[in-house]
Amino acid sequence: MNTTTERATAGSTLPLTAVQEAMWTAYRVAPHSASYNIVMPLLLRGPLDPAAMARAVTAVGERQELLRSVFTENNGAPVRTTAEHALVHMEFNDLGPLDDEALRQAAQEAGARPFRLESGTFRVVLLRRTDHEWVLVTAAHHIVSDFTSRWLLVRDLLDAYTAIASGTAPAWRPIPGSYTDHTAEELRHTASEAGRRGADRWRESVAGAPAAQLPPDRPRPAVRSLTGGTVVRVLDPACARGIDPAADTAGVTPFAYLLGVFQALTHRWTGQEEFVLGVPATSRMGKAQRDVIGCFLNTMPLRAEFDTGSTFRTTAALAGERIMRGMVNVRYPCALAFPQATVFRTALFLVQMDRMDPPVPNVPPGQVIGPSVTYKGLDIALVDVPQQEGQLDLLLRIEQTPDGITAVFSYDTDLFDHATVERFADGYERMLTAGVTDPDTRITDVELTGQDETAALLALGTTSFDDTDGSAGFDDFESFENSRDHR
Repeated sequence: MNTTTERATAGSTLPLTAVQEAMWTAYRVAPHSASYNIVMPLLLRGPLDPAAMARAVTAVGERQELLRSVFTENNGAPVRTTAEHALVHMEFNDLGPLDDEALRQAAQEAGARPFRLESGTFRVVLLRRTDHEWVLVTAAHHIVSDFTSRWLLVRDLLDAYTAIASGTAPAWRPIPGSYTDHTAEELRHTASEAGRRGADRWRESVAGAPAAQLPPDRPRPAVRSLTGGTVVRVLDPACARGIDPAADTAGVTPFAYLLGVFQALTHRWTGQEEFVLGVPATSRMGKAQRDVIGCFLNTMPLRAEFDTGSTFRTTAALAGERIMRGMVNVRYPCALAFPQATVFRTALFLVQMDRMDPPVPNVPPGQVIGPSVTYKGLDIALVDVPQQEGQLDLLLRIEQTPDGITAVFSYDTDLFDHATVERFADGYERMLTAGVTDPDTRITDVELTGQDETAALLALGTTSFDDTDGSAGFDDFESFENSRDHR
């Protein structure tokens, strides 16, 4: 990267990165959707000074370039404009003594309000339950943030608050880079010979392979509503402990093994022998950008191939090889390599909570508030709210915590019922258990249904075909065949 830092001049129009352009398009299609809101609500226990927190919000807004940005169009092309001063001001709401579920609902509503990108992309809401219990809700549109950035935002905000509350200035580490740097470097790379080779590598890597198409419960709408739901599963501790040894046996990383199992289940559900899934990866490069809040994202399309002899070991090995090839090429935006094609509709990514700062533990499934930790003298805990619902047909997020592994399935409710995604989650657990028990198990040998489900399917298969017009019996048989072969 060019070591000369490029700073956005207030009022100037700036280009967008490829991923920002894609998110702008999604925003224009569904401007009232909150699907791309990245939210982090924290329960703060102890006395808190709302005025100092409000000043901290303003300070962070002035420190981070993208949090002073708005998005519009100029001659039909999306552009970014950066203001000189912070655009955001803290909102305050005195809720009173609510129970935990009502508090969670208030935090979810605060974070889920849609953004108008033409006027702002960043929101902070402080909710008071008592003088010693507060919820700090930070939210940003994905066009200016990513999963790492939501932690940077909280860290900057808490650091600023503790400094301002004690009468000092925030002792932040200087930010030598900027998102303007990142955008300029992307434009330089994509226009270069190396960039052209990168585009060719992406196209060659998936040539002839279609996107994975999970059988939907409803036809795909012409215009997506970008609404969704979530299914959460805690992996059985014995299964979770078996992931690392199984990955070692296959000679791959644990993530590659988890991806291989996800690909195997997708193969069984779809019947596709060859398809493409996505793996979100960071395009954040070097120390200059380590503290920059922004959308540093490139979802890599990874090809999967199966035959009757495919095992978990061979599937994971192929997944690991293609992840490595993809990371070599991660600088080139996939959206530019496939401007007219839907390369993937389903994706998986890994979240390692112990790498986040502050290292706030995730909320265990079934609970509203997670375990608390101390940071900068504050007692903080994460409040559970949905994330990333409806962005894709299906997105599986694997979250690693000190207490185990959680699989979070976010899905598009335009296409799928909750019960369908529950069955898919059941299948992932069964597949993963089989895969860690014996990596040499053939994918086709794993039973994906329990005894009760099998009995129901068999009963469906005996439905009478003696119908007056002959159509109902055929539809029932077709449903049974799809369930049996694909799930």
